[in-house]
Amino acid sequence: MSDTMTERTAQGRGPLQQKFPHEPERIRKAADLLVKMRKREIEIPGEVGFPEDIRPRNRDEAQQMNDAVIPLLGWPVLGWKFYINATIQQAPLRTPIYHIWDSPAVLSEKDSQHRWIEPELAFRALRDFPARDKPYGYHEILEGFEAVPVFEVIGPRFRFDSAAHMRQIVNGYRINPRFDGLADGNASGGYVVGTPVKDWQDLDWLKMRVTMTAGDETLVDTVGGHPLVDPFISMFPLVNMMRERDGITAGMLMATHSYSGFLPVPADARVVSTFSYFDPIEAVFASAK
Repeated sequence: MSDTMTERTAQGRGPLQQKFPHEPERIRKAADLLVKMRKREIEIPGEVGFPEDIRPRNRDEAQQMNDAVIPLLGWPVLGWKFYINATIQQAPLRTPIYHIWDSPAVLSEKDSQHRWIEPELAFRALRDFPARDKPYGYHEILEGFEAVPVFEVIGPRFRFDSAAHMRQIVNGYRINPRFDGLADGNASGGYVVGTPVKDWQDLDWLKMRVTMTAGDETLVDTVGGHPLVDPFISMFPLVNMMRERDGITAGMLMATHSYSGFLPVPADARVVSTFSYFDPIEAVFASAK
């Protein structure tokens, strides 16, 4: 093999070189700030974000900040939200789920700044998938989860004026990348869970209709529409990614991607989402009395 060919082959293998060195003190300071925001001890506008000296400079640092928050916060981890960005040699971002409500749920407006919510299909572990060296096979993963319709409650700790304001800032990051929102638990506030279905393996995801109404207004009506087509397909790499860490405990919720993106809903409106093959789920953001 020629030197040129060897060089090209080497460039296409293995993890990309880190753009920045690991700096534990920066990560710890950022995690301290995130914990204070979660406990509502401080409030920072979204357009301001992290102070420059602790701002996450790439997805890897955002992941480290998410991980560092867990022991500092001390709250039980009830599951994991995964953000899969189809970029070569880019691992999925995993953020812990700290809040779960059963449907029908009554939520406080404090759970989401502007009552932002979105319908998703998640999966809940029926058994433990402990950390181990041997990869988990497709069949044991397939049989180890039940499907459950959910609402994700969007609850960023950074402060935004509206959904449009948040989208404007996030879209601007595509030009000048910032990773504040990813470090902030990917803006998740928790999940409302419906009635699970254990025998879901033969369902036709391409034909699944998803709707969401708020009062008399229809906000979502789509057939198919999942960005990965099959919402379970991501469970195979994710379970094996977690086996190299702490594993997955029975009862944990595993969530990835939405059928609509987040939408604001009025206070006191009955929000209902229907998924083909599943019972409807309900939630309401009760106004402050």
